[in-house]
Amino acid sequence: MLELRPLELDDAAWLARVGAGEPAIDGVPRPDASADAWVREQLRRRGTGEAFVFVSVAAGVPVGTTRLACFTADRRTAQVSYWTVPQARGRGHATAASGLTLVFAREELGLYRVRSYVARRNAASRAVLEKNSFIRTAVGHLRDSVEILDRYERRWSGESAWM
Repeated sequence: MLELRPLELDDAAWLARVGAGEPAIDGVPRPDASADAWVREQLRRRGTGEAFVFVSVAAGVPVGTTRLACFTADRRTAQVSYWTVPQARGRGHATAASGLTLVFAREELGLYRVRSYVARRNAASRAVLEKNSFIRTAVGHLRDSVEILDRYERRWSGESAWM
C-alpha cells in the first residue's frame, strides 16, 4: 500500500542518490548536490502556500514525489507533477500517489481543477493521468524542435463529482 507524507529536509539525500542519471525536469529534484537546495526551496514554498510536495512511500521506502504548484490567482486551479524513482517504475506507484494528491487538492485545498503537462512520447505518464480521470484538453505543437507537451485536466463540480 502506498502512502504520502510531506517532503522533509532529510529527503534531499535519497533524492540526490536515486535521481542520479535522471533528466532535468521542472519540479523534480536534480540528481546532484542541488537536491538539498531544491528541497529547501520546496519547504519554503510550502510555508507560503505556493507549492505542496509529497513523498510517496511503499513498504516504508520512498519511491517518488508528487507536487501541487503553479496555482492560479483565485487559488482554484493548480498543476500536479509526479516522479517515481527508476527502480520503482511500472508498479502503479505514480498512479496511486497522483490519486492521493488529487484527494488532498480537492479535500484540503478545495481546488476546482488540476492540470498537468505530459510529453507526447511519454506513454507511461499519460496513462497515470488517464487512470486518474484526467482528460487531454490541449494538444501541443512542435516549435523549434522543443518537445511536444499535451495538457491534461481534471475538474470537479459540486462536492466531489467529476465534471
